[in-house]
Amino acid sequence: MVQVVTISEKTSFYDLETNFNLQLNDDRAAFAEWQRDLPELTTYEKERLDQVKAHFLALTQRSLISENLVKMAVVSPLLELAGFYNGNVQVRDEIPVEISGLDQDVLYRGRIDILVFQEKLWVVAIESKHSQFSLNKAMPQALAYMLASPNANADPPQDMFGLLTNGSDFRFLKVTHQSTPVYSVSSIFSLVDPGNDLYTVLQILKALAQSILP
Repeated sequence: MVQVVTISEKTSFYDLETNFNLQLNDDRAAFAEWQRDLPELTTYEKERLDQVKAHFLALTQRSLISENLVKMAVVSPLLELAGFYNGNVQVRDEIPVEISGLDQDVLYRGRIDILVFQEKLWVVAIESKHSQFSLNKAMPQALAYMLASPNANADPPQDMFGLLTNGSDFRFLKVTHQSTPVYSVSSIFSLVDPGNDLYTVLQILKALAQSILP
């Protein structure tokens, strides 16, 4: 009998390793896309990102930020500036996904509050917890979504990219589909640090856009 498991924040790295043989590659060279050949930003883009940071920090002074507010206040401006809202990009939100385990006896299923672009970039927004550790807690959930991508079984295999954010912290993910799926992670970029890490986040998004968009 097939066991149906809901993808949620309770999904663990152990689940993904046991049921999908997902492995971590911590070699920085395995995820070069976030580290090199990043495009320069214009003065306008930097000014917009400074506004986004100021608005988000003002919101956090009042209460925890919901997933929808994270998407509206932070994620949407980033994706607009990166060019993901042009007419050539397929954007989907709130879609059902499911993926079977190695032995076909476990089925992970969920309806996820994410944005999907061309089935190659998955943006996952979670509630702001005022802690970078919330990203690590939600990372297995994001990786499960990426494993469930329709492109996961493409021939030849295609790399998948993800952006995990709670509004104040950001981490990029990469899943490489080989005989054994492998994931890599970027550093964490934080709005509470001096300066504005959104500059780097936008640069990485632009670099990914150039590599995955038609």
